[in-house]
Amino acid sequence: MAKLKQLLFGLLMLMLGLPLLQRTVPIFDINPLKGSFQEPVKPGATLKSVFSGSYQEDYNDYYEHTIGFRPLLVRMNNQLDFWLFDTARAAGVVVGRDNYLFEINYIRAWKGWDFSGYAAIEAQARKAALVHENLQAAGKTLVFVLAPGKASFFPEKIPAKYLDRPSGEATNYAVIREAFARQNLPVIDFNAWFMKMKDTATYPLYPQCGIHWSAYGVALAVDSLISYIESRRGIDMVDFRWDGFDLPDTLRSPDYDVAEGMNLLFTIPHYPMAYPRLRFGSEEGKVKPNAIVVSDSYYWNIYGSGISSRLFADDNFWYYNEQVHNPQWREPRKTAGLNLIDELGRADVIIIMATEANLYRFPYGFIDQVYDALNEGRVPAPSQPPAAGLPGKEEAIAGIMQTIDSDPGYRASIREKAAAKGITYEEMLRLDAGWIWEQKQKSSGNK
Repeated sequence: MAKLKQLLFGLLMLMLGLPLLQRTVPIFDINPLKGSFQEPVKPGATLKSVFSGSYQEDYNDYYEHTIGFRPLLVRMNNQLDFWLFDTARAAGVVVGRDNYLFEINYIRAWKGWDFSGYAAIEAQARKAALVHENLQAAGKTLVFVLAPGKASFFPEKIPAKYLDRPSGEATNYAVIREAFARQNLPVIDFNAWFMKMKDTATYPLYPQCGIHWSAYGVALAVDSLISYIESRRGIDMVDFRWDGFDLPDTLRSPDYDVAEGMNLLFTIPHYPMAYPRLRFGSEEGKVKPNAIVVSDSYYWNIYGSGISSRLFADDNFWYYNEQVHNPQWREPRKTAGLNLIDELGRADVIIIMATEANLYRFPYGFIDQVYDALNEGRVPAPSQPPAAGLPGKEEAIAGIMQTIDSDPGYRASIREKAAAKGITYEEMLRLDAGWIWEQKQKSSGNK
């Protein structure tokens, strides 16, 4: 009995001493916690801070955050809360049904709890109409993009406690669509399109444990955006397509970004994701317009993957209209330090995009700034017409698609190729029609 007591006492002392030992001389390699948080700095002692007690409080906070095995202990606590209470110990994260993860701002937007008000949205739409008219007169293409939102896409996975609460007066998404339509503003609604494709898409458009659209969803959206710009500007941009998919056992960034911030011990079981193998055509004879994209983090999937730099000559990402990223720069710059009218003068295409969680601040003050500049008589330099445009491309491709679709033999061939590539019949139909159109252009001398 005495030996057992000694053994238990020894184990207790070891458990108490190991964190101090790990803190002083790390003997185990512990992965740091993930997410956005600020580690406390070791405070300096002064007579004033010591006698006021602030030094002791600050040092206690610092010591708690630097104790040995803290990341492991935090993960253990987080894992227990997740298992037992379906709770995420991460700011703003909501654990939905079947362990689908959301951020609370998306649910707030879907329920209309962040509604900006009819008058404010209508005022923005009127300003946007004037800005659109002036930019169009200068040869610019302005388009507003409503990116998809996870709460709109998976409402059936939202916890009942949110579903049961009364909704707001209206949603920013619905009212922006209506107000912008009344002003005849150019809008691409990917949110509605994704919801329409939800049950028919070949691969998932949203990950279970991430908050952004999937790589497959991004590819579909980029292809649609290219077609829109080509049609509006009468140009032929660099060809963009995908040749099959990678179907790995593990998720690629950012498809697990919300779960990573939860800092759990074990991976949350999830369904597999598909990653298209993207291909870009030659730039010879193609037009690469200069672009300004004012957007939230949904554009990171396009900019950070290098897609946008292959399509745009001057690729400017104005993150929340605050920080400007350009692949040709070493460091990002502040929009406040740029001359807005000069930047617009260099741009051919201006895209303003937001997911549902950020529509309450859409369009990030950008339209207000351009509106004010125009009222001051400051006008952007006009865009130069493209060196070689190919008007009617989309109409021609649509005609070829109709011809193929009306031929039973050709239609069966398209279905076989679509199955082999792992894409939908419609996607393969467009790829074939686009290829036929390009061959006709080459044979007629339009290279």
